[in-house]
Amino acid sequence: MLLDIQGLIKRFGGLTAVSNVSFGIERGEIVGIFGPNGSGKTTTLNLIAGILQPTEGSILWKGNEIGRLASFEVAQQGLIKTFQNPQLFPELTVAQHMRIACHLHIKRALGIGRVLTLLRGTPGELDGVLTRKIDQMLELCRLADKRGEVAGALSYGSEKMLGVAMGMVCEPELLLLDEPASGLGNDEISNLDAVLRDLRTHGVTLCIIDHKVGFLGRLADRAIALHHGAIIAVGKTTDVLDNSAVVEAYLGKKHA
Repeated sequence: MLLDIQGLIKRFGGLTAVSNVSFGIERGEIVGIFGPNGSGKTTTLNLIAGILQPTEGSILWKGNEIGRLASFEVAQQGLIKTFQNPQLFPELTVAQHMRIACHLHIKRALGIGRVLTLLRGTPGELDGVLTRKIDQMLELCRLADKRGEVAGALSYGSEKMLGVAMGMVCEPELLLLDEPASGLGNDEISNLDAVLRDLRTHGVTLCIIDHKVGFLGRLADRAIALHHGAIIAVGKTTDVLDNSAVVEAYLGKKHA
């Protein structure tokens, strides 16, 4: 088991946002988490990423407890979270954003020993390593042709894909995606679907939260449905989407 969550609870004062949530993620899986607004999806993802710390329960990564680690320490373990609305600098290019992500990754994840090894190499070696990594991720995320464009000129879909690319350049074992399909058109969603499938072929395990249950239904191997902070169904995605409790939670509307 790559990630094992047991009895996860998060309270904010008198409000219980996540209530006794337990599930696991195996290496190589694509797992979807969905539910109505206020169901605890984003809070659960933030707990895994170390942005929040649990009130109770355990988060085991390869058998080791990470629930009390800071977010940068969780990232060092190989768990990287993307955000629903990436915080980009409109005047910087796509390549410059990727370089920033590379430097942050080197600083927090590679460790001083690896950094010093790179710096002791031939002049330009570090720059060459970063450039190759950036080019590889931009190609993988279908952004190679936008390398020199400033973020302010990107479509919303390309902005979100840049957020995925910036996460991937950190070499995650588990990529946590927060509403990646939100606000995207059908063509952009099809492109996102293809990119995420490619990421799995590169050895990345994916955990995705999204409102678009049709998107998750096509992509995810397994699904976890949340309602009022608790799991109401878990299992094969098609089975979860047809679960009566899930349909009722979505006001009786079948997935599209």
